[in-house]
Amino acid sequence: MKKLLFIVPLGLLFACGDSTQAETPVVLNTAEDKIGYVLGALNAESILQSGDKMKDLDKDELIAGFNENLNKKDCSECDDELKKLFGPYYQDFDTTYLKSGSKCLGRKTGFSFYADMLRMGGDKKINLDMVKAGFKHGLYETDTLIADQDRQTLVQNFIMDLNVINSDKMMANAKKINGVQVFDNGIVLQTIKEGTGKNPNEKDDVIVEYILTNALGDTVQNSYQMKKMSGSTEPVALSLDGGVIPGWSFVLPKMKKGGKYRTYIPWQLAYGEQAGKESLCFVIELVEIGPGGTLVKPQAPMPQQQQQGF
Repeated sequence: MKKLLFIVPLGLLFACGDSTQAETPVVLNTAEDKIGYVLGALNAESILQSGDKMKDLDKDELIAGFNENLNKKDCSECDDELKKLFGPYYQDFDTTYLKSGSKCLGRKTGFSFYADMLRMGGDKKINLDMVKAGFKHGLYETDTLIADQDRQTLVQNFIMDLNVINSDKMMANAKKINGVQVFDNGIVLQTIKEGTGKNPNEKDDVIVEYILTNALGDTVQNSYQMKKMSGSTEPVALSLDGGVIPGWSFVLPKMKKGGKYRTYIPWQLAYGEQAGKESLCFVIELVEIGPGGTLVKPQAPMPQQQQQGF
C-alpha cells in the first residue's frame, strides 16, 4: 500500500536535449516549495528510468508539455500521438514524431500528477511553480537542492499527512451511516447481512473472505480475486490471536458466522505509522470459526541448513 500514487506509472515512459538557457535560481523557502520541487523531480526521474529510449526524447518538449498540462486540461488527444512515437505496444520509437510525442508525454505526466493531487487533496499543499522547476531539474539531472535522505522524509511526511486527512474524512462519514455501531476505540461496524452462527472469541481461528479499500475507495486487496488469480478455492484462514491487525482482533468477535459486515478501522488499529497512518475499510464475510490452531496450521520449521544460511 506504500506507493506514490501520484507518480506516473505509464509503461510508455522513457529524454534528450541540452538546455543552454540561463534560468533564475530556484529558492525553496517554504514547505510547499520543497515538496513541490521534490515531487516534480520524482516525476522526471520516473521518465528517465523507464526505458533505454529515454535519452532520445526531447527534454525541452517534455518540459513544455508538463508545464502546459499541470492542470485539469484534457489531453486525451495525446494517446494517439504517443502511439505514433512508441508504437501501439510501446515497443517502437519513430523519431518522425519525436517532438510531438515528447511534448505529449510531458502533458500526460503533468495531467496525471495533477489529477492525483486533486484526488488526494494535495493540490493546496504544493507550489506548482516549484513542481515545474523540480521536473526540469530532474530531467537534466541537476535536482541537487535537496539531499536524497531529506527528500525521502519530505515525501513520507507528505503522504502521511494526506493519509490522515483522508482517513479522518472516511471515519467521520462512516459514523454517519444509518444503523452502524461506533465503538469507543473509533472502529465503526456496519451489518450488511446478519449471521446466524456464533461469535468468535479473541483466541479463535476464523475463515473469511474480504475486500480491503483505502480511504479514497481504492481496492487494495480482494480475497475473491486473489483466489481466482492463484487458482485456489479456499477462503482465507487467520488467527485472531496475533495473526491479524488489532482492529480485526477487536471487531471480528462482534460478528456472527455466516454474516457479512463492513468495518472501518482507524490507522492506530490497522497497520499504524509504519504504513503511513492509513485508516482502512474492510468488507468481511465470516465463513467459519474454530478454536485456535484448528483452522490455521502452524508453519513447518525451516530445515536446519536453511536456518543457518547454508
